[in-house]
Amino acid sequence: MHSSWTLATGLAHWSRLLFLVVVLAHGEPAEAGARGLRPAPANNSVFFPAAPKRIARLHRRSSNAFGSQYFHANSAIPLDLGAGSYRNTLVSWNTVAYGLTPHLSVGGGVDLYSTFNARRVTPVWMTRMQVGGEVGNNLHLAGTAFYLRLPLLANAESPDTAAATGTGAVMAILTWGNSNDQFTLSGGWSHDGMTTARGPLLNAAGAFRIFPNVQVITEHWLLLDPDRDLMANSLGVRIIGDHLAIDLGVVHNRELAGKVFSWGMPFLAATLNF
Repeated sequence: MHSSWTLATGLAHWSRLLFLVVVLAHGEPAEAGARGLRPAPANNSVFFPAAPKRIARLHRRSSNAFGSQYFHANSAIPLDLGAGSYRNTLVSWNTVAYGLTPHLSVGGGVDLYSTFNARRVTPVWMTRMQVGGEVGNNLHLAGTAFYLRLPLLANAESPDTAAATGTGAVMAILTWGNSNDQFTLSGGWSHDGMTTARGPLLNAAGAFRIFPNVQVITEHWLLLDPDRDLMANSLGVRIIGDHLAIDLGVVHNRELAGKVFSWGMPFLAATLNF
């Protein structure tokens, strides 16, 4: 489907991105009192032991205020009261989350491309609410509800007649770990506005800090349906700063494999805490 020149060019771009990850693995020292998600201690890892002090001195680690979010899903680790984040994915998709209380956060997002092309495609937007917190040592439990408004092609001559469809879901989230190293299982049910899905919506995700300022993130969605199961898988890295995180990853499912690259669709996102 793509020429060998296109594949070679894509591989060259990814090699440059991997080089950037290695370079940025050596970060600046964390800024005391940085706002956002309550960061785990710099060398606190649930899954891996702390590095010897003589090695730790060679690497300066940023605090990690981004443990409440994976690439697409959320963990059960809450935002602090008054802390928020802004996330931009591939320029067009923009989301904001804010901690109203230590246990309640709200968020929303909008797609700029569909908004600017509303005469042809109805806008895409979403809203989300989450309640939860820590229930044990490194164990977090939360419940979340979200609604995603999806586009249908609109009549360019009569944009007022444009139709759209939405999907809502309610899920329970269980996270073991902290902002540095964590594993999450989620499950719930979705509704498209007319009927309830015939099978559950499931998610499994994990984030592991492998270098001083680099995390590996993996995320897997599964919608069980008697006629056809839908699955999406993501894998990539997060470069962590005190107030900014950069995500580089790939999302793959069968539909995307036939429309873009066989190995998935690359994406780039930036998250800013405030």
